[in-house]
Amino acid sequence: MERFVDRYVNREEARRQHGEAADRFATSYRRSDPIADEVVRWMHATGPRSRELFEQALTRGLGSLESPPPALVALFSEVERLPPWVDQARLDRAARTYQRGGLATMFVLSAWSLMNGYHSAPAVKPLSFTRQLEAMAPRRLAETGRFVTEVSQTRGMQRYAKGFEIAVRVRLVHAHVRAALLKSPAWKTEAWGLPINQGDMLGTILEFSVLWIWGLEKLGFLLTDREKDDVMHLWRYVGFVSGVESDLLDGIADYARADRTANLVYLVQPGPDDDSLALAKALREVAIVNARTPAELRRGRVVQLVHDGLSWAFNGDEIAGALEVPNRGMRHIVPPMRAMVRAVERVREATPGMTWLASEIGNRQVRNHVAFLLQRKEPSFEAPQKIDESRGGRASVVRGPQPV
Repeated sequence: MERFVDRYVNREEARRQHGEAADRFATSYRRSDPIADEVVRWMHATGPRSRELFEQALTRGLGSLESPPPALVALFSEVERLPPWVDQARLDRAARTYQRGGLATMFVLSAWSLMNGYHSAPAVKPLSFTRQLEAMAPRRLAETGRFVTEVSQTRGMQRYAKGFEIAVRVRLVHAHVRAALLKSPAWKTEAWGLPINQGDMLGTILEFSVLWIWGLEKLGFLLTDREKDDVMHLWRYVGFVSGVESDLLDGIADYARADRTANLVYLVQPGPDDDSLALAKALREVAIVNARTPAELRRGRVVQLVHDGLSWAFNGDEIAGALEVPNRGMRHIVPPMRAMVRAVERVREATPGMTWLASEIGNRQVRNHVAFLLQRKEPSFEAPQKIDESRGGRASVVRGPQPV
């Protein structure tokens, strides 16, 4: 019988609600991404030249290499293979739906998707070891924004499109970090599972899809069943290119299944630790840290209050309280926000051409906001250079369910 990692909590309740799927998911914490891991081993053995070959294969195609190494052949043969279930028309519809979220998307990604992920102490550990906690929170939010913006462009996940390229780059970054952390004696595999394992990779896809859907609906956006299924179709394909296993992706093939999978993933997560709290605090302060003028600082403080309110409304008292998010009373801003958004959405539904226009405006808003966060410095999506072993073993879970 396989021994589950310590982070797998609420086992009996998970089994009661989800049956064998609960334990099948639990095994994902011990699995990585063998194809990407092999590329990293080849790069370490080959030296700097390997990076040039990877870049050429990514930007110009595997056929541009005279004698491509087996590791690159395996990687690009996989990502360039379009799964039979992929429907380009659905990907394009999903992109337009995602764009319609506009700036609300950035609030949902920050106050719910990322904040919810930080509630799981083991999932935060790779950020802790790679020194990407407090100092890197603004940059990480911006890079997350760039990633989701590019994959949600029309044709953004076609070969040689920017979204596809970033998804492959992120996959390789994960493999580099995983290789570095597995060499560290401070990494606790029996407690946390493998670094950036299959379960956590799927969790990230869920954060950017299911939680995005939940968040927009809480804010008053109107999404049809087809639109929600299409969004899951897009993120299922992003997950495929990013290295998530097909069996796990089958669990998010449509919104109904993804909703159930997301609830399972949430149920078996442990609570936060000191690193979680540090990262949550840093995420709250992004709007203030990025301020360059007194006016931007004042606006940043307002944004921070709104962010706190949304964190409470989205995540609920248990998670927001465990992450020590202040300003609980600000959650009351959500009902009037929802009423205003719902009124606009009704007009959009009733007016020909307004759905198209909403996507155009929303897409432009997000792209401009991400450019501001990046301060016009495009992300390289390269692996961190240093591992801080002093951070990884020091923090204990401060609140939340414990293993049974």
